[in-house]
Amino acid sequence: MSLRQAFYSSGTFGAIAVLFFAAAPCAGAEELRVYSYLTPQFLQPVLTAFEYQTGVTVKADYMTANQLRDRLVKERNGPSADVIFTMEAKRLADLVAADVLAPQASERLTKAIPAHLRHPEDLWFGLSKWSRSVYYSTQRVDPTDLNDYLDLADPRWRGRICVRPSNKIYVQSMLASIIANDGEQTARRFVRGIVANLARPPVDLDVVQLEAVAAGQCDLAIANSYYYERIVPLQASALQGDGGARAKELIAAVAPRALEQNRRGVHVNISAFALTRASRQPALARRLMEYMAQPLAQRLYADASHDFPIIDGLRSAPSAKIFGDFKEDTLPIATLANHYKLAERISREEGWSWK
Repeated sequence: MSLRQAFYSSGTFGAIAVLFFAAAPCAGAEELRVYSYLTPQFLQPVLTAFEYQTGVTVKADYMTANQLRDRLVKERNGPSADVIFTMEAKRLADLVAADVLAPQASERLTKAIPAHLRHPEDLWFGLSKWSRSVYYSTQRVDPTDLNDYLDLADPRWRGRICVRPSNKIYVQSMLASIIANDGEQTARRFVRGIVANLARPPVDLDVVQLEAVAAGQCDLAIANSYYYERIVPLQASALQGDGGARAKELIAAVAPRALEQNRRGVHVNISAFALTRASRQPALARRLMEYMAQPLAQRLYADASHDFPIIDGLRSAPSAKIFGDFKEDTLPIATLANHYKLAERISREEGWSWK
């Protein structure tokens, strides 16, 4: 099994939780319907735990992000799901624009989830988060040369950076955050510098960028934190035919660096949940939504997905060891919606591959 394949099947804790909770009775008369773009092996253990503790049956349909949006639009007036789960700020902005979500007033959710990680009108709430950081060669790069995103545009990195194509949703949200914080001209300088410093044409998947740094094809890469964190346990995985040797080599050769620590903090993105406009059971849906903000649910999901819990203080010891303490950007995630069109235009005009 390659690192790439193992990465996408690394929900070990989630699998154990499914086996544990599957033996428990969950035959309540009440029933909720869920649509989810999140990976089943990450989310299902949490839903199963909710069933066990409440007696409420949860019927979950897993689908692509586009399928989720299209079904909600088609079923805007019902019947439809009660609660949806998805990931990434731009997808959330698209759902808000499509008018398929409903506000869910909840004092518990408001207290538990930081304001910048929930919609200002309570249309969605963050479930987990991850940072979009730089990953550097431990042999060829001095990490103190990397402090802000704009440092990646420095000519010293000519021919040394690997990235995804700019049409990828994580890239667009990162650019939107740079525009929101520093303005259009800084965002253009950043993109122009990235293009000038590429070691190769952009290739899809963040984990591919990490592998390229380890292989010496480039010295720097930009990736979501969970891509790196999911590789760490593979060093001791019995599923690896090489005994985890490739994972060990990658972790030794590549290390994370959180940017913007002396300014606004590293850019973060989220997975989230929301009440649908067509829900016929908003009170019951609120029970599930509030459950997702409890410590047990937060750790169940984060330990399986290797995201960071949305609630501070709940990170696992291995995660804290890998990334340490870091300052995150508290720009409200919902405001990124104002900058996606400009982010796309800058990407295209400055030559960052759009596929």
